[in-house]
Amino acid sequence: MEFRPVERASDSFQQSLTVREVEAVCRRAFGEDVVPVSAVELGTGMYNNVYRVALAGRERPVILRAAPAEERQFRSETHLMRNEHASVPWLAPIAHLMPQVIAADWAGQVIGRDWVIQTHLAGVPAPEHLGSYPRSSWPGFFRQMGAITRTVHDVQGPHFGPVAGPGFATWGEAVIASLEDIAADLDGVGLDSTDVRKVVSVAVHDRAVLDEVTEPCLLTGDLWTVH
Repeated sequence: MEFRPVERASDSFQQSLTVREVEAVCRRAFGEDVVPVSAVELGTGMYNNVYRVALAGRERPVILRAAPAEERQFRSETHLMRNEHASVPWLAPIAHLMPQVIAADWAGQVIGRDWVIQTHLAGVPAPEHLGSYPRSSWPGFFRQMGAITRTVHDVQGPHFGPVAGPGFATWGEAVIASLEDIAADLDGVGLDSTDVRKVVSVAVHDRAVLDEVTEPCLLTGDLWTVH
């Protein structure tokens, strides 16, 4: 198999899969008779490792995404891939724009990491190619992105917090818990969490303002062109 990973330092947060791991995932997802002929790592992501995998006898490639090993995940980012997968049924209003999930595995039996295989969508990544288009076309692009975001934000759910949980009864609880996790992550790597903890104190003191939000809605957590 032709294998082209992104070269990284040995101590980098992202750690590439090996050829054998890619092959093992493909066998689990498609069976022993399906052979991957190439796997090219796409370097635009900064959390999961993402590969475009070509399979023998199949016209279109698939996308393999592997989460960081659980021990490498921060408290505020635990099981992001599982939460993303749990959100799929809630994203039905934009299903026609999304890749389809072919296989997903949280058991850790194949490579010791969560992974998902999705269909490959045609197109070019905005952060790589938006600058090559005339600026006069940019407003249309961002209007479309805004309309899609509005559609997502109109979806209401049963609780505040991550889709996959933990769920909270109020928006204030969800915000405070998220900030506390971020502060704990900073402490865990020896960084100064003072500023974040000040924000936690403000959120606790003025929680009544946060709790004026009474209807849980689906929100994009990090909206920019890379996503």
